[in-house]
Amino acid sequence: MSKSSDHRLSLAAALSKITALHNGAEGVAEIVAVGVPAVPALRDMLFRREPSGLHQVRCRVAEALGLLGAVDVLEEFLRRPRRGDAVERLGDDVVVSAAARAIARRKDNKTFKLLCELARTHPLNGLISALASFRQPSTIPILIRALDEDEVRQTAQAALASFGPDARPFLLDAIDRFKFTNAPSESQLRKCRSLLLLVGEARLNSDDIERVRSFTANPDPQVSLLACRIALCSESERARSEAREQLGYLRERVPWLERLQIDQYLASAND
Repeated sequence: MSKSSDHRLSLAAALSKITALHNGAEGVAEIVAVGVPAVPALRDMLFRREPSGLHQVRCRVAEALGLLGAVDVLEEFLRRPRRGDAVERLGDDVVVSAAARAIARRKDNKTFKLLCELARTHPLNGLISALASFRQPSTIPILIRALDEDEVRQTAQAALASFGPDARPFLLDAIDRFKFTNAPSESQLRKCRSLLLLVGEARLNSDDIERVRSFTANPDPQVSLLACRIALCSESERARSEAREQLGYLRERVPWLERLQIDQYLASAND
């Protein structure tokens, strides 16, 4: 049997494994072993519509294309307009996330700009993770905007936390904007809680703490609790006293889990 015949057989076997319900990871490894000749077949599979919303196979294909360095195919796919009904688009979003993580292996400016563009218009968990992997502070405003979306808030929050002190001024500016929000929605409140949680992990100076202090009296108990936690670190005895008083008020009105949080915050402040 000729080498070309052997090659076609190994490609066929690898494609069969990558589409199987089991041993999909083994199929990815075998496809990568075949090399660049596998790219055309993988491209066809990646671009194939899946009305059922099933995404596992195409996610493996995206991973294999990334490992093979076929970034042009991944970029073409990421720029492609979305089609189909809600079920198909939901599956497509998962594949887009996988493609974003795969193309992020190429840490160049072109890929960075593409991921920024996509994350601004349609943030997805994989896009957020891929973008954060570039460790560029210029992505922080995009990540803060992603906190608006319930589906990606936890991923965006984790990404922002990874920036440490670099994120602090952006987070405080975003919190300031909530001071002028009347009757915030539940989704907006969840974003505010995320921002306060992130700021509470940062090293703040007195001016920073003063910017957050007004939230200690917020009608939302969790927002108030998180702001009090920050105010307890103030150099101002008045601010600390107000925070302790508010926490005592909240403790009588919140569920037991929040009461435990309050006890921990007060104990840490006393220490």
